[in-house]
Amino acid sequence: EKILAGSDGLVFLKGRWVEVDREKLQAALEHWKQVEADAGKDGVSFIEGMRLLAGASLGSNQARLFDVDGAAWSEVRAGAWLEERLRQLREPQTLQTAMPGSDLRATLRPYQETGVQWLRFLSKLGLGACLADDMGLGKTIQVISLLLLMKKEGGKSSPALLVLPASLLANWKSEMEQFAPALTFRFAHPSGASAEDLKKAAADPQAFLSGVDVVLTTYSMVSRQQWLSTVNWNLVVLDEAQAIKNPSARQTRAVKQLKAQARIVLTGT
Repeated sequence: EKILAGSDGLVFLKGRWVEVDREKLQAALEHWKQVEADAGKDGVSFIEGMRLLAGASLGSNQARLFDVDGAAWSEVRAGAWLEERLRQLREPQTLQTAMPGSDLRATLRPYQETGVQWLRFLSKLGLGACLADDMGLGKTIQVISLLLLMKKEGGKSSPALLVLPASLLANWKSEMEQFAPALTFRFAHPSGASAEDLKKAAADPQAFLSGVDVVLTTYSMVSRQQWLSTVNWNLVVLDEAQAIKNPSARQTRAVKQLKAQARIVLTGT
C-alpha cells in the first residue's frame, strides 16, 4: 500500500531498484485482501492448503492462484510444522514410531515396520491411507501391529472397525488370536455373534463395545446393522477395498456413512 501510494516509478526494495507496475500491484493487493477475508472466515482447510502449495485453483470455477507473471514474484510456502509433516509423508522410512513390542507375537520385516509407522503417522493426522502391498506381503499383520500400537498408546475413545469380505473373517480372527492375543475383539456378524447379541448391539452399542479393541464385520452387514454408522470409530479399516469401487452401489454408500477419526483401505489388486 505504501509503494502504491508513492509517486515514484522506482522503489528501492530488498537491496535493489524495482520498477513499480501499479496495475499489477493493485491486482495483487486486491487478491491478497480477498484471500485474507476468505481465510478469516473459517481458516484455510487442509485440502485448500495443499492446492495453494501446488499453485492450483481453490475451485473449479476459480482461476489458478498464480498466472505466469505472478508466479515469477510470488509463492506460497508451507510453515515449518507442515513442511516437516510433508517430508515425513514422502519419506516414511525416517519416521520414528514405537513398535508394539512383546504384545506382537511375530517379527516384522523392515518394510512392514515402515508400513506400520506410516499408517500410525497418517492416523494421528486424521488422514486416510491406502496400503497396496501385493498379496502375500503381510498387510494384515501390519494392521494388527497398528491396532496393538494404538491400544498400547491408549487414549482411544472407541474401538476400531474392520470391514471385510465374509470369506476373510476366519482368517483375521485366526491371525489376531495367533499374533495379537492382547487384542479384545467382537463380531458384528452372525458367524461370530448370536442374533440376540446383535439385537443388544443395535439397542445399546456402547454396552456392546465396552472393553473391546476391535469389531469385525462384513461389507453386507454395514447396511444391515445400521448402528455401525452411529458410532464414531477410532479407526475404520476396509480389507479388499475394491469392494467399494462402484460409487453408486448400496454397499459403497453404506460404508461411506461410517464415521471414524482415521480410515485405512487395504488392497492387493
